[in-house]
Amino acid sequence: MRSVYAFLLLIPVLVGFPVPVLAASPTCVAPEVKLSWPAVDPIWEMCWLGPNQSVGPRGSGMELRNVHWNGQLVLRRAHAPMLFAEYKGGAGGDCYRDWKDARTPILAAAGVQNQLGVIPPGGEPAKTSCDRSLDATASYGVCPYALPTPPGYSCANGVMIEDMGSHVLLTTQYIADWYMYSSRIEFHADGRIAPTFGFGNRNGTFNHVTHWHHNYWRFEFDIDGLGDNVVSTNGVDQATEFSDVRDASGGPGGGPKTWEVRNATSGNGFRLIPGTNDYLVPANQSGRGFHMTDFMATRANAGEYGDTPDYNLFDCSMHAGNLVNGQSIANTNPALYYRVAVRDTTANDWPPGCSGAGCQAQDSMVCKSAGPVWVPFGPWVDLIFANGFDALVPGARPHLFR
Repeated sequence: MRSVYAFLLLIPVLVGFPVPVLAASPTCVAPEVKLSWPAVDPIWEMCWLGPNQSVGPRGSGMELRNVHWNGQLVLRRAHAPMLFAEYKGGAGGDCYRDWKDARTPILAAAGVQNQLGVIPPGGEPAKTSCDRSLDATASYGVCPYALPTPPGYSCANGVMIEDMGSHVLLTTQYIADWYMYSSRIEFHADGRIAPTFGFGNRNGTFNHVTHWHHNYWRFEFDIDGLGDNVVSTNGVDQATEFSDVRDASGGPGGGPKTWEVRNATSGNGFRLIPGTNDYLVPANQSGRGFHMTDFMATRANAGEYGDTPDYNLFDCSMHAGNLVNGQSIANTNPALYYRVAVRDTTANDWPPGCSGAGCQAQDSMVCKSAGPVWVPFGPWVDLIFANGFDALVPGARPHLFR
């Protein structure tokens, strides 16, 4: 695999194309920590912060800043500043805005705890509560989740960073009273970015009430660092801020609806493709009108990290109108929000009005996860594959269009 990294460095020389491969590298200021993957001849570089150091009202989980791919700026910031829990019929406290700044330990190998490392031979990737919670009714508590601790492993706070060979995986976990949430992002050598959010229960409280969890990722793009990015829906450019919902067959040719952001000058961009699990909980499935959208494209205003600066615990609604309020997003730096959600169902309670065998079996303690993939497109991808990346990494190109 290291030969791939070396090849990427040679691309501008081989084709004479003025693409600034590895021309830029982020400067991280404490408490930011720099990640370079791989450690030699890095493809991805970024600054990271743990949940307890993240910005936004009551934090925003794992926060990544100044993310670079092959020396070109992609993201100013990636984090998850809005997180909600709501209950069917208003039971159990009605609904909450959960906080994202209280980290809780993960079971992981010592070599990947808050640093880039590899999984030891015979070992397993970092294990969160979500990885353990596969039983419909059982609670496994906090780390190590009623599991034996393997040699060389321990429960640790922060961000676990694992070199998986073809990609680097960042994992963190935070706690909000009854719930533990896991946040993961994969950065692949071929440019894909795959965030995944897991929704788990810490101790079983209110698992007898059907409820929903909603997480809103926020991706602040500035592709190529020129401040002239454009956002589109199914390839149609949008001039002003907008919100949208997923549609599995609403894209060109009956495929999924997608959203794109690209640099208007270079043509370099990323396309957001919803994951399979993202479609399981559509907007407003509870019928309470609290979460009405899946995607929002907004202008990246300084200090605007969510829908309200006053993060009231009992404010049930995500106020889309506070973010999508008519500002121009043409040739600027956009902040793109993307909702993923799950439903924890109790027996004889879903779908509404069901009875007996017509009801979904209880799964309220099974951790569920969801997340999209950001797929690169444009000259920075075409250049790589035109010069042999396909041969060096068999099957890499199909991944870009999955």
